[in-house]
Amino acid sequence: MEFYLTCFILSILATAIFRWRWNEDTNINITFLFIFIPISEMGYFMFAMSTNLTEALLANKIIYLGGAFLSLFITLSIIALFNIRTPRLLSMIMMGISTILYGFVLTIGFNGFFYKSVKFKMVDGYPTLIKEYGFMHTAFYIMIAVYSLIGIGLLLYCIFTKKSVAYRTIILFIAAEMVSVVSFFYGKRLVGDQFRAIAISYIIFQVIFLLIMERTGMYNISITEASALIDKAENGFMSFDRKRRFLGANPTAMEFFPEIEEQEIDKPFSITKRPLAHLNSWLDEFEDSRFGKKKGKDAGPELTDTEKLKFGLMIDESEEDNNQIRHVNRGGRHYKFIIDYLKDGKRIKGYQIVIVDETAIRNYTNLLREFNQELSEEVEAKTAHIQEIQDKMVLGLAEMVEGRDLSTGGHIKRTSEGIRILMEEMLSDPECSVDKKFARFMIKAAPMHDLGKIAVDDKILRKPGRFEPEEFEQMKIHAARGAEIVHKVLDGVEDPEFAALAENVAHYHHERVDGSGYPDHLKGDEIPFEARIMAIADVYDALVSKRCYKDSMSFEQAFDIIEEGMGTQFDETLNKYFLAARPKLENYYSSLEEEVIRRSE
Repeated sequence: MEFYLTCFILSILATAIFRWRWNEDTNINITFLFIFIPISEMGYFMFAMSTNLTEALLANKIIYLGGAFLSLFITLSIIALFNIRTPRLLSMIMMGISTILYGFVLTIGFNGFFYKSVKFKMVDGYPTLIKEYGFMHTAFYIMIAVYSLIGIGLLLYCIFTKKSVAYRTIILFIAAEMVSVVSFFYGKRLVGDQFRAIAISYIIFQVIFLLIMERTGMYNISITEASALIDKAENGFMSFDRKRRFLGANPTAMEFFPEIEEQEIDKPFSITKRPLAHLNSWLDEFEDSRFGKKKGKDAGPELTDTEKLKFGLMIDESEEDNNQIRHVNRGGRHYKFIIDYLKDGKRIKGYQIVIVDETAIRNYTNLLREFNQELSEEVEAKTAHIQEIQDKMVLGLAEMVEGRDLSTGGHIKRTSEGIRILMEEMLSDPECSVDKKFARFMIKAAPMHDLGKIAVDDKILRKPGRFEPEEFEQMKIHAARGAEIVHKVLDGVEDPEFAALAENVAHYHHERVDGSGYPDHLKGDEIPFEARIMAIADVYDALVSKRCYKDSMSFEQAFDIIEEGMGTQFDETLNKYFLAARPKLENYYSSLEEEVIRRSE
């Protein structure tokens, strides 16, 4: 009795493990196996405890549940798990036969179809039934034998005709079939008691099917891809176990890469056609990126940089989602291979590869990039045109203001060229912090430095002689008013950095480093750098140019005055650039004088 109780408890434990490990997607026939076996084991335990014929017959009828249906469920499991095409009517007929024959089992004790006669007897303290079998018992044995032969025949069919089957799973099924047949037909010869043999075989049976489900859980693409694919119709899926044995692929993957159909299930991946020939190398690199492991003995060929370029392969490791990505170009289409672990809960069972056809996305991205490029070029052209118009308007405004000042004709043009010459010298000095952008802004801002003169009264601006003190005070307002005008003209339509620089040039180009300038009496570095540069070009032009109230100075006199003012009126750090620019400045102003003489002739 203890033996059958132990078998009953073990069968319940195995069923509990099965229920814990597998979900609703598990094949219904295997689920029935794990339900019927504990019931049959309970029947053996009840039989061992029976004390009369009635109890023994009831237990015997429960025991026969296993005999009537387990072989059937094994056969139906093979059909389902290996996708063998069979008429649905066939499975219904088989189920009907098992049900009818079990119905005759239930008639035991009422008629002689299954047992012609049956008696109860205790032998050495163990209940025994003395039976004379009827013709339906023979039919029952024939049914079990036929189901077993059908199952083995289907397994052989899979071995020889279907590549997409797992050979290790087939071996486990064959083992289950053999355990079933041997225990049922030869159990008494092997262990001396058929009941004990079958009870033990049922436990072995459950262990085998747990192993089968352990394997088929990885092969079953419909289950494993659910955690890896968002859209089964658009994405391909492949899986491998930890030893790189091929577990399966969905139809989309085979559509992308037809050679996958040539790969045998449960065999090391051996496709030699690129890019799939490099899958083992990709898996090696994936392992290395995760744990720094050495490459395995089954590692595929390494890709050289030339091959990567030739076959359009690029590596993109994503630390965020802890997988590796390969981009593959093939036949004008773009595919993305996403490599990750195949997991069962927290357990790593193998590898999974999702294949995404990115062709449409790539084409759209390229089209969008080309459109953006064209749009950018068009915007740049329009912006440049608008900028040109704006520059001409500002320059026109500056020339209009200058036209009101009879004493400074050509001052805008000359100071702009002076700034350009100074910028050239500063850019040529590697120790100078000035860059090309600053230089471009300075040259562009130079014509705006005297825009504030538009606010000065014509009587003062057009006065042919020197200013009286009160007139000079009126003239000083042009610096602050110029800054206001520049701000209003450039705010919101120009680069903010340029707008600020131009405003500083207009506002502070009359400040002196000793603090005696105007309008704010700034000292030293308080004066913006751009205004200090403008001050030199402005004063130099005033010195060497003829005004209505004075003659032009010689270049020598002008340079002496500016050098003498370094450290008081001008920033002495700019002196070396001013001296370096002297030849170019003199050549420029000399050319202007020659032009005037040529026109007068």
